[in-house]
Amino acid sequence: MVAAAPSPSTVKATGYVTDEASVIDESTRKQLETTLAALHERKQIDFSVVTVKSTGDKPVFDYSLALARERRKDSFEANVSGLLLLVAVDDRQWRIQITRNLEPHLTNEILTNMSTPMTDAFRQKQYSEGIRKYVNAIIEKLDQLDIR
Repeated sequence: MVAAAPSPSTVKATGYVTDEASVIDESTRKQLETTLAALHERKQIDFSVVTVKSTGDKPVFDYSLALARERRKDSFEANVSGLLLLVAVDDRQWRIQITRNLEPHLTNEILTNMSTPMTDAFRQKQYSEGIRKYVNAIIEKLDQLDIR
């Protein structure tokens, strides 16, 4: 019998990195936490990373949207922009959710093009490396934009 995947309501995006799939090594987790906290401080953008083994029978889009909405609801900062990167390791899927105000700056095309180094690393099962590269690419893009 296969264990059921945790639902978005049982997985919480706590802190900046929630590694339910246990695929992010400790040094990368610490680096991501520091980098994402600095982004929040500098740009008022809440960017979180969540890994799960599987989204179960729920589509990755719906699962990630539910996580992003839950995180937003739990935030006391209504005017903060947000991003949530979900990686479902066993499903071999990922999805990034962004707040509407970031959509003109981070289009699906831009986000997909920037994801190539991440997906290449994932193919080699280097999840920490792939996530780190994608997060850094997105932050670099955000730093080029005049948004706050």
